[in-house]
Amino acid sequence: MASIGIQSIHCYDFELPLAQPFVVRSQEIKIRKGVIIHTISEFGHMGFGEVSPLPGISHESLQKAVHQLDVLRREFKGARVPLEPAILLKWLTDRLPDDAVCPSVKFGFEIAMISMIAAISNKSIFSFLTNGVEKDIFSAGLLQGPLEIMIRQARFLAAKGYKTFKLKVGSRNIPLDVQKVDELRAVLGPDIKLRLDANRAWRLDEAVVFAQSIGKDRIEYIEEPLADPVQLEQFVRATDMTIAMDETLTHVPLEDLVDRMGVRYVIARPMAMGGVTRYLDFLKTASRAGLQVIITSAFESGIGMTALVNLAGMSCAVANLGSSNWFEQDLVLRPLMVSSGRIPADRYFLPIKFFYGDFAEKLQAT
Repeated sequence: MASIGIQSIHCYDFELPLAQPFVVRSQEIKIRKGVIIHTISEFGHMGFGEVSPLPGISHESLQKAVHQLDVLRREFKGARVPLEPAILLKWLTDRLPDDAVCPSVKFGFEIAMISMIAAISNKSIFSFLTNGVEKDIFSAGLLQGPLEIMIRQARFLAAKGYKTFKLKVGSRNIPLDVQKVDELRAVLGPDIKLRLDANRAWRLDEAVVFAQSIGKDRIEYIEEPLADPVQLEQFVRATDMTIAMDETLTHVPLEDLVDRMGVRYVIARPMAMGGVTRYLDFLKTASRAGLQVIITSAFESGIGMTALVNLAGMSCAVANLGSSNWFEQDLVLRPLMVSSGRIPADRYFLPIKFFYGDFAEKLQAT
């Protein structure tokens, strides 16, 4: 079995302020904190991964993730890493079992290892794993905040050509959520699509009132509208809305959604679900079930976002990577999206020349 040795593994802490606070399940996020994993092979090939559990989404704390990273760095140093994609994925699954390694740590380590091996043949993660050619992908713009701020965000992104927008709903003030949707449709025009995320906030009667009030016009889907997903079929019968599932997938097998009327999309958040190997299994199962997979970010830095772009390239759906626009300053100089929510094919790669400031200095000192 062809393999290559790991010369060293370095970890760098980072803190990135958001230009505007973002609320994740009642927790206000102002600064993203995490760790960048930097792997170097015995011949100098480099890989990068990110570990940044998101409060409100991830079950593990950053402190717990850092502790596991310290243990794994010692275990992996000097290890021989397989070069063939299928064998490498099996090797990672065996070395990073789900029941022993936090999802964010597994995500970061898998990405760091895979990108290091892909670098040997100057390939992206996507082309290394799929043998395919990188293609441009698109992302929805992310909207949140008071109505007047959300309208400004929407106008700014619409002027850049965005056609798909994601916004949070699910407040106790249902008329205000209805107003948000109505005003956004008025501002953005007839050619856009809205993705609504309720985070399981409503009872069945509340969700039905909201959905019937806004109607289906330009609504691509509503994500997790019900606190009790068992009532989902009743909701769909009453509203004829298209559904996306996220949180429910933690305790309902993906295969069980096949016969759930109205469910057409499933959300994949690799930082929280457990990395590349888990995502690839998820993608296969969803494909067999006729469900579209939407990659969703968890406010990763540009390094984590690059990994998500590679994984999003394996799905045909418009991604939800709009959180990349929310940082005052990133670890990567060039923006992820250029216009129209378009992510160019060259963003699958992570050239070191685009690393920023203190992080670039740390790499040069390695």
